[in-house]
Amino acid sequence: MKYVFLATDDNKMQLYHLLLNAINFHEKGHEVTTVLECASPKLLIGIADGSVKLPLFGKAMELGIIDHACKACTAAFSATEAAQKLGVPLKGELSGHSDMLKFLGNGYSLFTF
Repeated sequence: MKYVFLATDDNKMQLYHLLLNAINFHEKGHEVTTVLECASPKLLIGIADGSVKLPLFGKAMELGIIDHACKACTAAFSATEAAQKLGVPLKGELSGHSDMLKFLGNGYSLFTF
């Protein structure tokens, strides 16, 4: 099965559990991708500067299951530099925001917390 995990809040524990599940699904053979939208890109600042400890983020990046962060939301929270430092791609096909229809149209099921 194919899943897109959508993070929307700047809650560290929400992102932790979302990544924990995304990694688990990936390791069990599912096709997985993750999108950081709304307030969640704000967490990239803390991850990049080390003030937010989230080792699962690094593992998810290594596995290649983080597709992107929303370009507009990342900019709104002044997290663009942090995203670049971490190697998180920025996309904004939908007026600067993430186009979730492209995932759903390609057979992904949406998973969020």
